[in-house]
Amino acid sequence: MKTNHSIWSVAIAVGLALFAATEANAAVVVAKIYDGDTITLSTGERVRLLQIDTPELSPAECYAEEARVALASLLRSSGDVSLKTDPKLDKVDRYGRLLRYVYVGKTNINLKLVEIGAASPYFYRGDKGKYSNQMLKAAQNAKA
Repeated sequence: MKTNHSIWSVAIAVGLALFAATEANAAVVVAKIYDGDTITLSTGERVRLLQIDTPELSPAECYAEEARVALASLLRSSGDVSLKTDPKLDKVDRYGRLLRYVYVGKTNINLKLVEIGAASPYFYRGDKGKYSNQMLKAAQNAKA
């Protein structure tokens, strides 16, 4: 019985440490870029970039591969990759993916994707987050 308790204690401690590291904006490692708005971390967690939408790879939509390549290029920029939540929005979606703003150094990658025209602002259920005004303006500028 004591062994089971110890195993659970260690598992909970590790889980809390990983959660705290992510929430404290510690550097993370991107293991896979699924598409233009979804990545997988080295921990196995999937992250859906907040407040943006890109074309789907499956089924193949127009500009989907280009959006994925744009995200990959931005993630290769110099600087640590970190994740930030939005206090106004959900932390996890219905598929269990973390909902986060992704940063490389001080650059908000979600916003940058909109600025370069690789993503559109997307407000699930109309909920606008911390950077919604900036995203809408960036989309107008990209379209122009």
